[in-house]
Amino acid sequence: MDAEQKRKLKKSLSKMKIKEILLGLIIAVVFLMFCVFGTKLIYDTPKYEDYCDYNTINEKNDTVLQADMYKECSENYDLANKDYSKNMFILSLVFGILVIIICTIFIEISSISGGLMFGSLMFIVYGTGRYWNYMDDFMRFIILGISLGILIYVSYWINKKQKKKRK
Repeated sequence: MDAEQKRKLKKSLSKMKIKEILLGLIIAVVFLMFCVFGTKLIYDTPKYEDYCDYNTINEKNDTVLQADMYKECSENYDLANKDYSKNMFILSLVFGILVIIICTIFIEISSISGGLMFGSLMFIVYGTGRYWNYMDDFMRFIILGISLGILIYVSYWINKKQKKKRK
């Protein structure tokens, strides 16, 4: 193979890498949207209006009573939202880690596995972000430690798997 052929091959390979990366990013974004909207179909987000009936509150002429009613319905909404956020956090974490493990073990095409893994990571971040304000610092530390441990193990396992293929 002469120098010109090597240059053309290298250029062709880099175009393929760019296409793979772009395809992986597109898959990641679409997978994230699929996960978010899929969970919203299955599990409804609490709506403030379901906990506070403005018409009933506004009918009262007593401003102290109105304030008390707003406070009570806001507290009920906050409790429901906290519960929803906790469940979304657990769901996104479990589903995201499962998809990452499945991609690591079974999917050989890098644009697909990379896209699904990155989309899973973004879904985990989405679920964690919803619940982050409700978690105490110790829980945050534990979650981050477990996540880091899983990611290091998966990375180690992938590296080991790739070394075996090269031999």
